[in-house]
Amino acid sequence: MKSFEFEKVSIADVQQELESQRKRVDDRARVAQRAPQRRAVLLGATTLWMAELPQAVRPIMLARKFPRIANSIAELWRRVARCEEYLDTLVVDLRGDRTGFPSEVAQELTALRSYFAELHPHNRSAWELVARDH
Repeated sequence: MKSFEFEKVSIADVQQELESQRKRVDDRARVAQRAPQRRAVLLGATTLWMAELPQAVRPIMLARKFPRIANSIAELWRRVARCEEYLDTLVVDLRGDRTGFPSEVAQELTALRSYFAELHPHNRSAWELVARDH
């Protein structure tokens, strides 16, 4: 029977190696989450949704440059609160570390967000209702 050889290491060394491995896994997960937009395809349902919008607010450049985001908006469009929240995260950088969209895409998103607000003027968050009652 063969014996195993072990190397003595400190707890600090083991913790450092585990932290290093965790960071590598986190980095790979982050890269996998943000798949390049080039691979995304505009869905037929998204094209139909865009055709139903007034021409002035159709996000054509968004669909060309960021089809994944256009697909997400189309999917959420009828879920008012969720869509409103998603559009807000696209228009306003709450994290402070985003590079932002090209200006033509940013303008389309702003116009789309304004149009959405016109469609749903009485949509209020729970916090607005609480504030109004007090």
